[in-house]
Formats: sequence, C-alpha cells, structure tokens
Amino acid sequence: MIPGACRGVWTCLVIIVGLTSPAAGDSPPIDLVHDGRLTGRILETDDPAVVRVAADLFAEPVEFVAAAVLQDGEAADEPPQLSGLPGRVGLLTSGETRLLGCLAACADGQVGWQPLGATRPVAFAEKNTAASIDYLGLDVVGGPGVTLTRQGRSGDWTVVDVITDGPTARDGRLYVDDRVATIAEGAFGRPVDLAMAKAESVRLLLVGPVGSMVRLGVVREAGTEEIVLVRDLQGRDDLAGAAAKDVLDRALAVQQTLGGHSIPRPATVHLITGESFTCELLGADERTVRVGLGDRGELRIPGDSVRALELTSAGVRPILKQKLTRLLTVPRTQQASPPTHVVRMVGGDYLRGRLIGIDAETVRFEVAGDIKSFPRRDLARIIRLMETDEAPPRLRAALADRGGLPLVVVGGDGRRQAVAATGMRADSVVGESPGFGLTTIPLTGAAKVLLGEAIDEVLAAELPYAQWVLRPSPSAKASAGERSP
Repeated sequence: MIPGACRGVWTCLVIIVGLTSPAAGDSPPIDLVHDGRLTGRILETDDPAVVRVAADLFAEPVEFVAAAVLQDGEAADEPPQLSGLPGRVGLLTSGETRLLGCLAACADGQVGWQPLGATRPVAFAEKNTAASIDYLGLDVVGGPGVTLTRQGRSGDWTVVDVITDGPTARDGRLYVDDRVATIAEGAFGRPVDLAMAKAESVRLLLVGPVGSMVRLGVVREAGTEEIVLVRDLQGRDDLAGAAAKDVLDRALAVQQTLGGHSIPRPATVHLITGESFTCELLGADERTVRVGLGDRGELRIPGDSVRALELTSAGVRPILKQKLTRLLTVPRTQQASPPTHVVRMVGGDYLRGRLIGIDAETVRFEVAGDIKSFPRRDLARIIRLMETDEAPPRLRAALADRGGLPLVVVGGDGRRQAVAATGMRADSVVGESPGFGLTTIPLTGAAKVLLGEAIDEVLAAELPYAQWVLRPSPSAKASAGERSP
C-alpha cells in the first residue's frame, strides 16, 4: 500500500471513530461521592489512583482521585476522606451536572471550578454556558468562637469558653474570665449594653452570617476595649437541632431591634440592571447620583441608571396593592410631564413627585408643583419610576465585551453584583464591573453565583423595585352624545 493511501485509510478510521465514539454530552452522568454527578466520559489513564473525565462543561479533563468516583454505580460503604477545598464550598449545577466544589484560580490565573475530590481546578469551556453555584447548608450561620455566661454577684457576662481555631482564638486578645459589656453588629451597629440582656438575646447577638463582623466591648482596667471579629463556621456554637435559617432570622431580628444602626448609615444603590451595592450617598438629583466608595473615591452614576436609593437599612412593610396602583397611575393632566420618583418616609407615608436634590442633611422634592424640603433622616427610600416601554439592559450583554468569565454574585439579601472575572484573591472574585471598573467581590456571605446564560434567566420581574412602572390612566369613555351613530 502506498504511503498516501495509508494516510487516507487512517484518516477515514479517525473520522469513523469520532462519529461512533460517544461525546461527553451524550454519555450518561458519572456518579461521584456526596451525591455529585458529572456529565462526561471517563478517559483511559495508566494511574489507577486517578480518574480523568472529559466533560463539555470544562475546557480540559477533570482529574479526580479514584476514591471520589463511584465505579459501576456502586456507592461506597462510607464516604472517603477527601482533601479540603481552597475556597468557599458551593454546589455547581449545569444541566444534569451537580458538583460540590469551589471557585478557584487555574494555573494560568483564570477563574475555574475545583470539584470536591479533584486534584486541581479547571476552566469553564464556554463563557456563556448556563450554570449556577448555590451556597447551601449550615455554613450560612457563623459565630465569633466565644461563649458568654453571667457570673458573680454583679451578673457580668463573662467568657467561659473560647472555641479552638475559632475567630476569637485566632485573634488572641480575648480570654476565659474576660468580661464583655457590649455587643455591636457590623461597622455601624449601636453597641448593646448587656447589663439587662437575656441569655437568648446575647446568644443571638453573637451569631450571624459567615463573613459578617461583630464588635465586642471588653472590660479592661484602662476602660472598654473594642474587639472586632469576623464570624466563621469554625466559631459557631452547636445549633441544638434548630434550622440554620431560623437561627439566622431570629438573630437578625434581635440585632435590628436591640442594636439598630448608628449614624453614619451606609446607603444602598439599586441599579436598573439588578446590581446593588452599599456606599456613602454624597448627593443626587434627577440626572446624577454621587456616591463615595471609601478609598476608591467618588463615583458619579447617571440618574436613569438608578432604580432606587435606600437611605436606611431598616426593612419596610410591603405596600398595599391599592396604594401602589394609585401611585403608579398617571392622570391625563400629568402625562406630558409625569412624576419621576416616589419617596417612602420612615413613618410609612409615600409621596409622588420629582426629585430636585439630596445633600448630607436634606432631600428636596417637588410635589404637585411645590418644592418641599425633608430632613434626610426622615426618608427611607427614593424610588425612580420607570416608563412602561423602558426595558432594563441585560447584565450579560454589559459584561460581554470586558473579557473574563461573566458572573453575578447574589448576596443573602438578594443584592446582585456583576463582574467579568479574571482571577481570584483569597475567597474573592477579581475582575471588571460594568459600573465600577476593576473591582473585588467577596464570596463570603454570597447565596448564589450565576454564570453565563444563567445571568439572563433571572426574570426582570424578580429584580428589586420591578413593580414601580408608571401606567397612564385609562381614557375617559365617550358620553352618549359623543358616540358615533
């Protein structure tokens, strides 16, 4: 056989093999330990301690330790001990694939996924592949790693236990027998005096979302020393069989009731894309919103890119349907110059009109032609009213031309932050945001991460303040004398 003919035969064989071999996406899912599943096919390897899986979801084969893969569909008698993961553990879902793992930096620096039991992270094959990461389980509730009990005639709250390797033990400034006089939440919470606090309240003041801060006022000879600790899973006490969500809900309610928030309070800006972030609100009018981002300086946001401004972190009760309908209906006399905003007062009243300006102390608002001034502390929300034909931009489209892996981090409170991720720094995603440029988004406290096409699967109606859309009042019916014969 001549060489050219040999090459032709081998080419045909390769084509035939390629047509008859199952693609990764056509193969049945491979079962992994801890209820994991990966749609792909197992590749041959000379190392019996390693299983390589080719999957359409990833740019290269995933290399698992053999103990992580269930052979022939048989479950292990007991789950094997696998190495820990370098980041916060979540559940990646894409089609039939379900993988416990974490976002991590690949060897070339790009953001990838390291499944539980894999030897290293792998990059995603396509930027637009629909996938989501859910951060589920008890790790939503964390603690500072310290137990307090009333002791002595004075009834002072005293440290009786420090959890090994918890935040308090790692910090090293708080010891058994130290007295704690106050507990405050986050950077802005008002210190709660523990002198009259009940045991259940003290326990709930200590716990909170993983990654959140708690400030302990510790009694010293020279006065009270404030110790700031970041809650984590290692520092959480036993939940005594209670559901983590129930514990967290009760803790947040107690912290809000007893601690509140002191001035200055951070504001929250909600953008029309669904993104939201906390900041210092420096000023605003109908055209521009100015915010301070700490050491990143001042940012100016076009007014028509803002959905709402929350001036206080305190929650508000849902508005009645009848009241919402009245506020959103524009009579014919106002349709040439419709209202632009609704303000929600701390006391619960709503006013509709046009936003004139906001400064550090005052909000100026035009109502029925009159410009009124309100103390800023009396306002809870400023909501921009959307026009009926005003469609919010797609977040994925805004990320498409920025390079990196498009993803949206959804916080436990529903707030969204979008970024074209180009790398990882500790447990944070680094990349470029449509609104802020280069940014770092911590995954601590995140409830979900949306990737690729999953970003656009979030319905516009699910976004905050989506119901605030103006509607023209219906045209008056013609009288009998005006009707055509």
